Amino acid sequence: MSRAHHWRSQIAATLAMAFLPGALAAFDLSQVVRTRLDNGLTVLVLEEHALPLVSVQMLYKVGARDEVTGRTGLAHFVEHMAFRATERFPGTEVVSRIYGVGGEWHAYTWIDQTTYYETVPSTELPLVLDIEADRMARLLLPADEVEAERGAVLAELHGYENDPTTVLKDAVLATSFLHHPYRNNTIGWPSDVERLTRDDIEAFYQAHYRPANAVLAVVGDVEAGAVLAAVRERFGALQGGEPSPPPRTIEPLQLGERRVTLRLPRGAGRFEIAYRAPAASSPDYPAFLLLQELLGGSGGVNFLQATFGTEVDGTYLLGKIGEDLVTWVPPSAHPYVLTIAGDRGERSAEDVERVIESRLAMLRT
Repeated sequence: MSRAHHWRSQIAATLAMAFLPGALAAFDLSQVVRTRLDNGLTVLVLEEHALPLVSVQMLYKVGARDEVTGRTGLAHFVEHMAFRATERFPGTEVVSRIYGVGGEWHAYTWIDQTTYYETVPSTELPLVLDIEADRMARLLLPADEVEAERGAVLAELHGYENDPTTVLKDAVLATSFLHHPYRNNTIGWPSDVERLTRDDIEAFYQAHYRPANAVLAVVGDVEAGAVLAAVRERFGALQGGEPSPPPRTIEPLQLGERRVTLRLPRGAGRFEIAYRAPAASSPDYPAFLLLQELLGGSGGVNFLQATFGTEVDGTYLLGKIGEDLVTWVPPSAHPYVLTIAGDRGERSAEDVERVIESRLAMLRT
């Protein structure tokens, strides 16, 4: 993915939070004002005056790929702590102040990034920028708060353990990747999360939350010059640091087929096939998006693709093979996967696999 496409995808994600579905096509992304502060913070501003709203997205280039064995789940744990308290917004004010002005907020952690976003009336942009600046440099991590949040993280993790689809995906990725950290569960493995210390969390926060490792996108009923002035006032004096380095480990070439079979008390008949796919920066990545479109339809470039899968349209090549069939080829910083998954219904696993292979063979030839 080119650098221009990368930052425009961040803007597109922010727009989706602020405005109605279908309206995105009307936005002229060529009008994005892109600025890089002296400390390395990338700032994107797009004026859109249709509604008296502003949406702010702060993306940090850190995710599960930046964790090491024994300390998985740190990126996600820091995300949870980032909604508890900062120096200027103690207690629950990080979230209660947003709700207090009629706004919405959320965040997510994934393999390559951690993202925070808020949508508020445009007059409340200074409040959101204050919160994001405090989150970047002045997050509070008291030990008792860490222990309280550990319970919430483990509850989220165990909730996914009750979902056969998620359990299978974790197993497939851990089988596909033998060395690269993409093999790890983004929330972390239970034994790691149980043992993460307050010092582990503090060290991870200090290592990755800095201007040079972040992209700030502001979209809405604002004036670009005023936004940039407000951003410089709050972020300009922060020490820039360096972007998080990529993992040292390079996944070796897969030399043969790998299989994993799970026997669960429920959810029988689920299957997932993973093929290695190029990174978003590869010139081959657009071809994989086209492949996805030919197989079952595509939502294009987006991180979650309708939450780990784009539903296969019955009129496409993979149509009517199984139930709830989805394809998935998310953009990633390093080579990742294209997956085909679904419930096989009354078909045998062998039959489903044979039919999918026959449809793929049609494209190969």
